[in-house]
Amino acid sequence: MEWVKRINDVIDYIEANLDSEISYDIIAEISACSIYNFQRMFSYIANKPLSEYIRNRRLTIAAFDIMNSKENIIDIAAKYGYASHDSFTRAFQKFHGVLPSKVRSEVTMLKSCPKISFQIIIRGDSYMNFQIEQWPAFTVSGIMNRVKTSEAFRVVPQIWKNAGRDGTMEQLFHLWRKADLRPVGLLGISAKGQWGNAEEMSYHLGVTTYVDMPDCKKVETPDHMVEFQLPPATWAIFEANGSLPEAVQTIYKKFYTEWLPNSGYELADLPVIECYLQNDRQEVWIAVKSQENG
Repeated sequence: MEWVKRINDVIDYIEANLDSEISYDIIAEISACSIYNFQRMFSYIANKPLSEYIRNRRLTIAAFDIMNSKENIIDIAAKYGYASHDSFTRAFQKFHGVLPSKVRSEVTMLKSCPKISFQIIIRGDSYMNFQIEQWPAFTVSGIMNRVKTSEAFRVVPQIWKNAGRDGTMEQLFHLWRKADLRPVGLLGISAKGQWGNAEEMSYHLGVTTYVDMPDCKKVETPDHMVEFQLPPATWAIFEANGSLPEAVQTIYKKFYTEWLPNSGYELADLPVIECYLQNDRQEVWIAVKSQENG
């Protein structure tokens, strides 16, 4: 299927550029989705972050170069993206458990990270509760943080913790009760420019305060908060009930590995919205478009 082919095309691109610069912009272009969405998707279906896969592939090939050539180790380090001999040595030893110099002087046991390939496996042993809905433009009010895309998986949870400590969460709960608009709940949204297709993104923690529908009255945004507008779109909306973070992680993994390849849809170039309600109830809103219209 086209979606799986795009992922494998990204892997082929990475493989062809292990000894040169790997552009996240090109990855986004090949995959036809934002780099943030691709990183999220990759981590759930490969069970490791994209950056870790690239690093481990480079260290695997670097070990073969050391064993099979007389090239200086510092030159091999530079070829695979390391600015210094020391940084390469630390990374190599952490991955392989041995110093690079020992590979040539001793018989050593090395670790290998093989090239990944993806294929469709049809399964019918589980269900996903979802709906496809056309939703008008809406406004989210809340706080915005700048985040390096490569560090998002580490930094975003800390943003939520800080919001709980500094009183932001309490203010958002008050705004939620006052507005009570869909998407409902405390919302986590990742975006910037081309919806996350950049080295830096913005992470919005907020509440829906306006929906472009008749008779909807906009709730005033507090002075210290910012507004974020999303356009009309088609959304695949999934229930993700249960304990966090497992419930939401399960939805993502099933979405990317089971639902999307067989749905007739592909990802739209919009943020994913995580809606946190109460009593272990969550929703995940993922913008999609028909493959026929894509």
